[in-house]
Amino acid sequence: MEGTLTYQPNRLILEPGQRLVVENFAKKAGTRLALRPARKRLFIKEPDLPSLQVELNKPAFAAMLSTDDPEGRPLLVFETDEVSAGIRDLYRNAEIPFVEAENTLGRSTLRFERPGFTAKLQFDDRGDSAAVEAVLGWAETASPRDKGRLIRSDIERVLTEALSALADELGIATHHHVPFGYAVGYRPDLPRAIARHTIEMAVSLRPEINQSAPIVLPIRIDSENGYRNGDTLDRDQSIADFVCSVGMPMAAVQPGDAGKFRLTYSLADSDDVQIGCEDVEGWRAAIKEIAKHAKEVTQSGTAGNGEAPFSGN
Repeated sequence: MEGTLTYQPNRLILEPGQRLVVENFAKKAGTRLALRPARKRLFIKEPDLPSLQVELNKPAFAAMLSTDDPEGRPLLVFETDEVSAGIRDLYRNAEIPFVEAENTLGRSTLRFERPGFTAKLQFDDRGDSAAVEAVLGWAETASPRDKGRLIRSDIERVLTEALSALADELGIATHHHVPFGYAVGYRPDLPRAIARHTIEMAVSLRPEINQSAPIVLPIRIDSENGYRNGDTLDRDQSIADFVCSVGMPMAAVQPGDAGKFRLTYSLADSDDVQIGCEDVEGWRAAIKEIAKHAKEVTQSGTAGNGEAPFSGN
């Protein structure tokens, strides 16, 4: 049964400063940009600072990752919204190089900082290549060894590999630890508690396919079949209820039987599947069908009725 999509896929790229980052920094060989990672995930130990929790739960605009790094440690962080002095201090103390980017009336500004060094570059389209090369050169002198990990489990690595192999064919990009509110878009009926919750992966259209990079498939991953308290179970059930109520595409990965993982999808009348973590081809085939369907329904404006198996437990 098909119905009207009651939500609009959220766009990750909204304004000129963000397009400046994507158009200039997504071209470096051996790297990729993960958009909208929650700031708290950029640190090896998540900061416990009540005064900064709101900003830490919100995302930076992007993190540059090495395609060869299975843990997805940030080489360079990009901010396009104003950040507080407290967030800047956290980046400095963690030795995370970062750039504040803006573009106004055709004039671009990159403010770069790493430990012991700050530079501000202003340029028009005749100077963008030189500015980008300078920033990348400065960032290469900072080691990612002690940075946070955006890919945190074996199953996240397998899914990242599977989705990366499908990127050109499907025109998609993979992002990590995106706040749920940014993955689905803030709306009046979205409970605040789950809006701030971080979703392990999210798939968008590639910016060269759609310049706003709309999210087509959030993916929730529970990588360990350990103890989960009542608050966690209630939150996960709230996410599942919300997803089904608005008819949006979303995948979930949870521990299954005999060491395998169970993959469910919120749309389409299909049974869930169980796949071993080491079965890269199996994950590629399964997630391809889900990503294709999610892409089709978000682009066509229709979705299922939310009755397919999708568990918050």
